[in-house]
Amino acid sequence: MIQKLIQLGLTGREAQAYLALYNFQEATAPQLAKVTKEHRTNIYDSLHSLVKKSLITYIIKNNVRYYKILDPIKLAEYCSEKEKIAQSLIPELTQKLQQQEENPIVEVFEGREGFKSILSKIIREGKTIYAIGASEQWKEEFPISLSQYMRERELKKIKAKLLYVKNSKPIKHQLNEIRFIPTEFVQPSTIAIFGDYVVVLMWTTPLTATLTKSKQLSASFRKYFEVLWKISK
Repeated sequence: MIQKLIQLGLTGREAQAYLALYNFQEATAPQLAKVTKEHRTNIYDSLHSLVKKSLITYIIKNNVRYYKILDPIKLAEYCSEKEKIAQSLIPELTQKLQQQEENPIVEVFEGREGFKSILSKIIREGKTIYAIGASEQWKEEFPISLSQYMRERELKKIKAKLLYVKNSKPIKHQLNEIRFIPTEFVQPSTIAIFGDYVVVLMWTTPLTATLTKSKQLSASFRKYFEVLWKISK
């Protein structure tokens, strides 16, 4: 549970103090220091921070502070506030990115988490997907439920034009338009173009992918795709 609290933004000491307080209706800092085996100074710092985060409160009796837990829903509210702050920063940060020169941006991803990041990018972009060399490994390596991915595409009405190598088993769906290219085009990779992005998925172990953002490169690959689409069946 401590690790989950840390993932939500608490420090390790804050998480320890917060969980320790659940063992008491109310407790003093020395009591909590004894339970957590932390120095009193550290406990006071952690408690002060938890009060500022509105996760705990205190009352004073005989000039002594007694700390107590607030409703756990406050933890969700604390995270919600952080999300609101992050959301408020997005427009300004996005504008700063757009002001940068239109140079190609290349990212490299590995493994299932990398594949998941690319799928998220595809969904966020919401553009038609053009894939060359779509293969069965696409389905085999899928890092999330295929039905979940298709639902997200359905919600944003993201269509796909997929060029599979002959004799491959395609992913059939109303959003997917499928054609086949000769086996001479078989390769250990799949190229996907969407919006201003070109992704090359290399079916290695672990999976490796490059994601390039470039209007010029994307347009060039789309032209290549259209040539193959015309000769495909």
